[in-house]
Amino acid sequence: MTGVKDGVTIVEAGYGSDLYGQALRLREEILRRPLGLVVTDEERADDALRQHFCAVAGGKVVGSVSLRPLGPHTLQLRQMAVSETRRGRRIGAQLLNHAEAWGRGHGFQMIVLNARMGAEGFYAKFGYGCEGEPFEETTLPHIRMTKRLA
Repeated sequence: MTGVKDGVTIVEAGYGSDLYGQALRLREEILRRPLGLVVTDEERADDALRQHFCAVAGGKVVGSVSLRPLGPHTLQLRQMAVSETRRGRRIGAQLLNHAEAWGRGHGFQMIVLNARMGAEGFYAKFGYGCEGEPFEETTLPHIRMTKRLA
């Protein structure tokens, strides 16, 4: 858990916990439902292999992110979501900073992610660089982005 900033605390949400359930609902609301999609059983199975972190305010999950090791030195960041009513309050920045600190603390040297086109500017502000050409994922164009942690 990290300190409270602007009434928001970043906490780990164990797979299957109440916080994880709230984060899953938030992800579905923000990342899937607008595309006419739902979180699949395959995505839930993949979630069991990830570390999940939530931004909590007033006892409610208002943001989430998950991390999965891809190897001994590389971590994949996925499922970054912030409640629409809480955007513009640096919750995404807090989640990203927490994820990077967690990665460093566990010996990871690189984070990779697939950013939706339009969101790459957010990650670029934090030192992530684009790699390769855009590609389609979950019906939208994305770009692979990376950042060295060490």
